[in-house]
This record gives sequence, C-alpha cells and structure tokens, in this order.
Amino acid sequence: RVLNPSSLLSGAPATARSGPGSAPVGTMPCNNLPAPGSPDVCKIGGGGLILPLFGDSEQEWPNELRGVLYLIGLLWCFCGVAIIADVFMAAIEKITSKKVLITDKKTKKKRTISVWNPTVANLTLMALGSSAPEILLNVIGIFPTFVSGDLGPGTIVGSAAFNLLCIMAVCVIAIPGGEFRKIKDMGVFACTAVFSVFAYIWLLIILVGISPDVVEWWEGTLTFVFFWVLLVLAYMADAGMLPGTKKIEVKPVVHPASTPDEVALMQRNIQAKYGKTKALTSDDISCLIEYEYKAGTTRAQLRVEATRKMFAGKRVIPSGKAETRQERGAKLAMELLAESKAVESITYDKPKIEFCSANYTVLETAGKVRIGVEASSDLKEEAKVNWRTVAGTAKAKDDYLEASGTLTFRPGMLRQEIEVIIVNTRGYEEEQHFKVELLPIEGNVAKGSHFQLGQRKEASIQIIDTDRPGILAFAQEQIEVAAKDEKQPVPVKIIRKGGSTGVVKCKVSTENGSALADADYEKYDEVLEFKECEVEKTVTLIVKGNDKTEGVENFRVIMSQAEGGAVFDSNTDGGAESCVCTITIGTEKKKGVLTAIMGTLSVNRDIVQLGNANYKDQFKAAIYVGGSQDAHKEAKAADWAAHIVTLPWKLLFATVPPADYANGWLCFSVALLMIGFVTVLIGDMAELLGCVIGMPPAATAITLVAVGTSLPDTFASKSAAVMDDTADNSIGNVTGSNSVNVFLGLGLPWMIAGIYWNFGASCEPGDVWSMTYPEQALKYPTGIFVVKAGSLGITVVAFSICAVICLGTLVARRVFLGGELGGPKPTAYLTAGVFVLMWVSYLVVSIVLGD
Repeated sequence: RVLNPSSLLSGAPATARSGPGSAPVGTMPCNNLPAPGSPDVCKIGGGGLILPLFGDSEQEWPNELRGVLYLIGLLWCFCGVAIIADVFMAAIEKITSKKVLITDKKTKKKRTISVWNPTVANLTLMALGSSAPEILLNVIGIFPTFVSGDLGPGTIVGSAAFNLLCIMAVCVIAIPGGEFRKIKDMGVFACTAVFSVFAYIWLLIILVGISPDVVEWWEGTLTFVFFWVLLVLAYMADAGMLPGTKKIEVKPVVHPASTPDEVALMQRNIQAKYGKTKALTSDDISCLIEYEYKAGTTRAQLRVEATRKMFAGKRVIPSGKAETRQERGAKLAMELLAESKAVESITYDKPKIEFCSANYTVLETAGKVRIGVEASSDLKEEAKVNWRTVAGTAKAKDDYLEASGTLTFRPGMLRQEIEVIIVNTRGYEEEQHFKVELLPIEGNVAKGSHFQLGQRKEASIQIIDTDRPGILAFAQEQIEVAAKDEKQPVPVKIIRKGGSTGVVKCKVSTENGSALADADYEKYDEVLEFKECEVEKTVTLIVKGNDKTEGVENFRVIMSQAEGGAVFDSNTDGGAESCVCTITIGTEKKKGVLTAIMGTLSVNRDIVQLGNANYKDQFKAAIYVGGSQDAHKEAKAADWAAHIVTLPWKLLFATVPPADYANGWLCFSVALLMIGFVTVLIGDMAELLGCVIGMPPAATAITLVAVGTSLPDTFASKSAAVMDDTADNSIGNVTGSNSVNVFLGLGLPWMIAGIYWNFGASCEPGDVWSMTYPEQALKYPTGIFVVKAGSLGITVVAFSICAVICLGTLVARRVFLGGELGGPKPTAYLTAGVFVLMWVSYLVVSIVLGD
C-alpha cells in the first residue's frame, strides 16, 4: 500500500490512495504497515522490497513458469550469498589476525600479541560471517515497518535445526572408519551447548509465557544482552575461570619456527607412542611429527575453501595427487598402531628372547648406553643369542664404538644388558642414531632351537648432543628510526649467548606492520650463519626515503628456524619459538601547524597502493576458472559450468575493497552491505516462490531458506571434522552459531523494534495496526511489537526437543564410545540416521502443526 506523498510533504495527516484493503491512516508507525486485506506478495498490487522486477505485469505470468524461474533464481542467489560471505570471512580473518606490541607487566619487556582471543573471535565476527544471511534476513526484515518478517525468525530456527542435526550427521560419518574425534575444550563446549538450547527455550518463555505473541522492549533488550553474557562466560571457560573448567594447554605445533626443544619433545612423544615394536628412522619420525603435530586450519579458511570448491574459485588449501608427508605419517601411524596391537596379541609356542624396548635415548656425554634384553619366564634350557651394532646416521668410531657379542641365558635368568661405548665428539651435531640387532646362532637354527626371537629384534639408539650451541636474541627489541627523505641503513645486532659451540643458523626475515615492504623499507629474508665461537652478527636493513606525511609506522624483524642446536631466548618478544625486533619509523619534525594537522589526518598511502594492486588480482581470480591461469588450464567441465553460472556474482563482488584497506574493516563493511543486498533478494525470491506454489512462509523459512544458507557451513564443518584432531571446530561451530543466531540475529532487531514501538508509537482505534492486531490492541492500545508465536512456537518446541536428544547422544558417544564423532561405521551410520530422522520429524511437525 503506497502513501500519498503530497500529504507527507504538506504536514497534513497521511492518507492512502484508494484501493483494495486500504484503511484510515493516522500517525506513524501505526499506519506504516500493510492493511488487512492487502494483496499477497505474488498477486497484482503485491511485492517485496525489490522483486518482482517487472511489477504487476510479472504477477500475471503463469504460476508454473514463475515457480520454476523463482526456484532457479533462489538457488542462484544462494550461490551469490555464499560467494560474498567468503569475501566477508577473508576480511574477518584479516581483522582477527591483527597483532599489537605491548609491555609485559612481569618482565617489563615488549611483546607482540594477538588482539583477538580465539573464543571471542569465533563467537562474534566468525559467527557473524558464517551466519550473516540468516542474521541480516531478520535485521533487514523489520524495516521499514518495524514489523516481524514472515521468513526471518523461522529461518533462524530452521537453520539451527539443520546445523545441529544434519551437519552433525555428516560430521559423524565423515571420519575414517575406526577413528574418533573428541572435544578437547569441554568448558567452552558446555557453555555454548547450554546456551544453544536455552536460547530457544527463552524464545518460548517470552512468546508463549511472559507476553504471548508480543515482544516488549525489555524482552528484546535482554535477548540481545544474553549475547554478551555468552561471550563473557565462554571467555571465562576458555581461560579456566569458571568452576570445573581449566585453561587448555596448547600442544606444540610443527611449523617453520618450531624450536629444537619443541621438536625434541615431539620426537620423544612419537617414539613412546609408535616405537614399541620397531626402530623408527629419522624420516619415519619426521612424517609422524607432521601427522601428530600438524598446524590446524582456521574456521574462515575452511568456510572459504568449501565455497570455492563448489563454485570453481581460487582454492585456499593446497590439493594435489602427490602424497603429502602428513598423509604418509597418517598411514604409518595406522600401520604401527595395528602392528603394536598385533604384537600384543601374538602367542608364542616357545620361550622368547627380545629387547626390552625398541627405542633408547642417550646423552653424548653419558659415555655408554645399556640396552636391556629379556627372556620369557618359561625358558627351561640354556639359550644363546648373538648381537651386533649397525651404523645409521651415527657412525662407528666417530659416534660410538662398534661392538658385537653373545648373550647366554640360563633357566631363571630373565634379563641381561648389552653395553655400547658412546663417543663424545667436539662441536654440535644433529641427533644421530644407530641400531643393535639380535641374531640367532646358525647352529641352533639348523637343529631347531628350543627358543625363538621375539618381535623386538632391533633396538634404535638416539644420541643427543649436549654441546651448547647457544641462545639467539636481538641486542635491542625496539629500534626507533627518524624518517628521512633518502634511504638510510638500520643496523640490527643479533647476539649469541650461553654457548658458542659449532656452526648455527637461523632465518631472519621482515614482516609488515603499518610500514610496508618495498614502500617503506626493503624486504629482507636471509639465512644468518654463526661460525664456531662467533657470538655477534649485524644485519643491515634499508629504510626507504619517504616525503609523504604518514605519521609513525613500524615493521618487525623476526628470527626463526634455528639450526645447529641453537634456541631463542624465551624471555624476549616472540617467546621460545622466535625472536621479534620492532623497528619504528618516526616522522621528522616539520615546520608549521598545517603540517602537524596533516600528519594527524593522513592515511597510510602505501596500504592504499597495495590495495589497488590487489584489486587487479581480485578481478583475475574472478575471471579465471579456479582463480588462476594454471587452474584455468586444468579445469573440468563441471568447473566450467559452476564458473559460468556464478561469474556475474564473482565480477560484482570483485569490486569489494581488498582486505588490505583499513586493516580489513573497509572490506568487512562493504561485504556486509553486499550480503544485505543479496539477502533482500533471497527474502523476496523465497516469498514469491512460496506464494506461487502455495507454501506457507513459515514452511519456506525452515526448508528452502534455512538449508540454502547453511550448505557452505555443512562442507566447512565436514572438512574441519576430517582435518582436525579434535571435534571442537566442527561441533563448536554449530552450538556457537545457533546461540549467536538467536541472541544477535533476533535480539538486535527485536530490541530495535521493541524500543521503537514502546517509545515511538501512539496508536489509536481505527489505525492499521489496531485492525491488523485486534487482540493485542485491547491490551496494548498505543501499540507494541507483535511476534505471533503460532507456527514459530511449534517450530521452537520441536527444535528444542531434538536439540536435547542430539546433544545427549553426542555426550553418550563420548562416554561409551570414546568420541563424539566417528567410531565404527555401523554405529556412526546409526547415529547419523537418527539425526536425519529427527530433522525430518522436526520439519513434519513444524509444517503440519504450525500450519
């Protein structure tokens, strides 16, 4: 219904143009909503915010044709919102990865830390990124009438049901047979799981209990406040500040900056876990470390990878046919564990003699190593067995003395020891290893010995060097440089303390802060070598001349990848895994007040130039199949089809500013506006489709819209379940998002609308609002924000029951099977089947009873 604009301009009471369903018009907002009897969205005179494109003439097309077109259009819009959501996630990744320099209160030294706590980031920006369409559908849906939309609330609940039941079903069966994924941080999970159920029970309380069919301003405000309560409690659980929770210790992760101490710890753990039955080579240990301690993939990366894989975009996670070291380590781990179980189950028909352990570790300064050999208690006769040393990376004479001999076991003798001399060499060496073998005596074998050798016929001895290569650190962790118009060298001194044995190396590289490589300084990335007894080195960096007014800027110099046994000073910035020196480029004092003012108002133009360069890359990625020339050449027919269908979206969203501008916030803001635009199209398209095929808006919301907006999260959660060692990402993503969707997606618009109706409305009998909601008008004559519980109430009840059963099932799997996800395939498929059946039941109950 269209208001007469001339009446608004004149200041006279607004009057509506005559037409079907028109009503007397008084003050706003009481008459700023469709009057009873207004045409449906798909009928002549009806419509959404943007669609139908061709107005009333489109409403006269055959319903069958329109139904097909609207369905295709809706699916195409789902592709679009998934693509722009990935751009949004890239901005969020940029924002949440920001680092700052602070002064440690204990050490009084400068340290570089991440601004965002991971748990807070996951429940705020990351949750907004993964659920932006559903949240914006509600926020946009209340404008301009400040009336609850038909699709928004239903989409929130429908999406929650799909996330919890269907995505969990996919994650449970995605794990390879026999493997489990278990939640590690139970404190955060318990917090988000409780809130994910409470959020929907709270909807019932306010819509059915406290104030049926209406949301008062304080109810909407309290719903939004719960979002912040969830954040605080989740943070406290993550930090171990709540009763029954503890701060999770982060295990070492293998990465280029891993220190020798970290790698040594990983090696010991690997040998203890996998070296029970056979000697592990250095390459075996390396592959197993890659498998056990691989660096995780962020939630944003998984979400972007899932969408780009569907629509032939540029991949963010490398893929290839060649077997990676992680994959090789995974296979080796499975083989060794299976072999270990098989060895434990072997029964021997004769007494056995074998090494007590398959792996030994000895310090270089120990002088000798003793290797235990044991005989089983059922040995009744004397038994002899030969032994000998075998060189590996450790060489005889240089690292140990070659030896051999014969052991004699008499009845009742259960253990003997082999002694090998270890040579203490001068200078630091990488860890060396050699083997000791047990060999049968040929004569005994020929005659048929009365004993046999066990599975541990070999023992690997690792020699750990004790020479002190030293500790590396920057002489100064903070260096200030005055900005000049010409290039200037900046010497950075690196010291080696606590030892200087042998040759050690480390990588020295620069990292952008607000100052950018090539624009403000010359990039540096070299390997620095200290000779024997050398304790000091100087690296010279070049700061470029700059006559632009950009204020104070900084960049970082980072030492990493120490070799030769050297380690980094854990008390300096960067901790034990690296060393960080921050170089600050200050501006020289300029003449005049105007220059000082310009300095406070200026932006970093180098970042602008970098962003402009990345604009070109964005359009290249949008045009090429797979996002690059190489992927374009290898694209298959399916990739081409997906690319052609989504090419208009890719080109449109390539106009979004790169994440380099304003630390990602400009990209964040523009992408959010783009998501809002596509969300309006989805809302209009879904309402039109539901109208022409006779599907109620509530049913459309919990089926088509909920599933379409949740598909990218399905693939992202599946990838997280398979690639991560724990179930935290895949399950926590669902429980966290479901909570945030209600408290933010409904709480924010309901708070706005509730306050608007409570403090801005002054309805009277005869107003459109009073005629539209006669029951509520009797109790709230001046107007109030109405949200009909009706079908939404039934939907919330059905979901709450399914949520309790689903979460209870996951807990039961943890207790009785050993993990929430995975396990034996029959059990996994049974669990998934129950979850999918509950989702179907939820849909049937919601649609039938709600209607």
